[in-house]
Parts: sequence; structure tokens; C-alpha cells
Amino acid sequence: MASQPLTPKIDRQTTTPFLLKLFYRTGTFHRLDEFSPHASSPPPPHLQIYTWPTCTLRELTHLLLTALPTLLPAPAIGTRLAFRLIFPDTREATRPGPGRYLSKELGSVVVGAGSASLEDTGEENGDEAAGNGNGNASGGAGGAGGVKALLESLEGDADKTLASARFVIGDYISCAVFPPLPDGGVAAPPPPV
Repeated sequence: MASQPLTPKIDRQTTTPFLLKLFYRTGTFHRLDEFSPHASSPPPPHLQIYTWPTCTLRELTHLLLTALPTLLPAPAIGTRLAFRLIFPDTREATRPGPGRYLSKELGSVVVGAGSASLEDTGEENGDEAAGNGNGNASGGAGGAGGVKALLESLEGDADKTLASARFVIGDYISCAVFPPLPDGGVAAPPPPV
């Protein structure tokens, strides 16, 4: 594994965070033309997150899955979340017409990797959440408790930061959620574009 460039330390208590749009989709990534500001349709589903350049894929996974636990299938163990950086093409800024977007692979993480016992924990938490009468809908990972347990064991590029990918404020992050294969295996990462 190649060493990653050092990310400058940022004091999150004194440094103002920036707004990041995290787009998500199950089974595949969004097409690049869906990000065009000239598109007639509204932007794809996304979360708006305030974060820093030192934000890791682990943190993005945590934020996404705690906000939307229903993105995880049941069982969630072996689900791959792949991330791409979406950015405007500044090399052809003088070209007439609307601009276009490019993408770059950020990496991927596998949820609950190597923890078969977490599957039972998540299902038990989901049963309790569904039966408590509070109207809390539990997701495929068994609600917030199940998601939290699954996120403790991520495999892959979980510690990669936005800064190490040369993220620039105004870029987007796209996340594709790949459920486990029918035999329980982990889906392969998508091919680069």
C-alpha cells in the first residue's frame, strides 16, 4: 500500500467547517450529467454536511448511515460503500456551453467486515426499536444502535481524508451503496471511470 501524503492538522474547535454535499444511491453511482447546474431536474438525493478537510471516509460513512440507516440492507454486514469525488472540469473553462463534471475514485469501505456476531446484535436492536411504540422506524442495520455497532468495524479506505484526495471546497462526494452478494460475499469495488 502506498503511503498517503500527510494531511495538515486542523483544530476543529477554531476552524470554520465548510458545506459538503454528499450524494448517495444504492447499486450504482449517479451519472455525471445529473450534477449539472443546467439540468432541468432537481439534484439527486443528498445530505448537506458541515465538515473539514481532515474528514475521513469513516466519518462520512458514519454521518450518512446514522442519518439514513435504511440505506443499509438487512443483513448489513458486507455492504460496500464506494466514494467518488465529483468536481467541475476547470481545464476546459474557455469552452463554450455549459460546463461538465469529472470524477475521481476516493476509495471504499466495507461495513461490519469480519464481525459475524454484529448481525445478531443489529437485528435484536431493530426488534426492540420497532416494538417500542415510539414510531421509530428501524433500518436494515437495526436502527442507530445497530449502525453504531457496525461502524466500529470498517474495512478498506476508512482513514482516507478529503484533503488527501485534493478535495476543493465546492466539490461533491458521491457514494454508491453495494449490498452483500447473495452468497454473503462482499461486492467488488466498482471500476474506475
